[in-house]
Amino acid sequence: MNKNFLILMFLLLIGSSGKAFGQMTKFKALFLYNFTQNVEWPPNTISSKEFVITVIGDNDMANELKKLAQVKKVGSKTMVIKQTSQVKDVTNSHVVFLSSNKSDLMSRLAIQQDGQPVLLISSKEDLCKDGAAICFTTIDGKLRYQINEDNIIARSLKVNNKLISLGISTN
Repeated sequence: MNKNFLILMFLLLIGSSGKAFGQMTKFKALFLYNFTQNVEWPPNTISSKEFVITVIGDNDMANELKKLAQVKKVGSKTMVIKQTSQVKDVTNSHVVFLSSNKSDLMSRLAIQQDGQPVLLISSKEDLCKDGAAICFTTIDGKLRYQINEDNIIARSLKVNNKLISLGISTN
């Protein structure tokens, strides 16, 4: 009886942590979409009809963003979600989301995208020092974000003060 109970508890724990992970991915996708509503890209950048978000190394995040893209737009632009596992494949993007398991690539990504009006977002905290504009973090079980206004401005992007005030500044 005790063995069966322990197995059942273990399975419930795995199932609930999977749900929690899935919920966190949905929240991150919603946050990311809201970031796009509070950042202004220079006129006539990259594509006039599409708003391109590239996801590096996170299929779940890409899938959540694809669901959002079916019902949401960024301004008048249709969202296009691209997936890759390598920095070298990132081209013509407005936003690049880097998964936590690929976080060691942030410096390389920042260098590759130097001079481009692209918002770099990391799933792992403390990567603003490596070039990210926004990094997700969890504080007291709640999803929050770190934001580096200097990294945003350096890419010719304009950020809404509300977005800055709600985040944790790393400037």
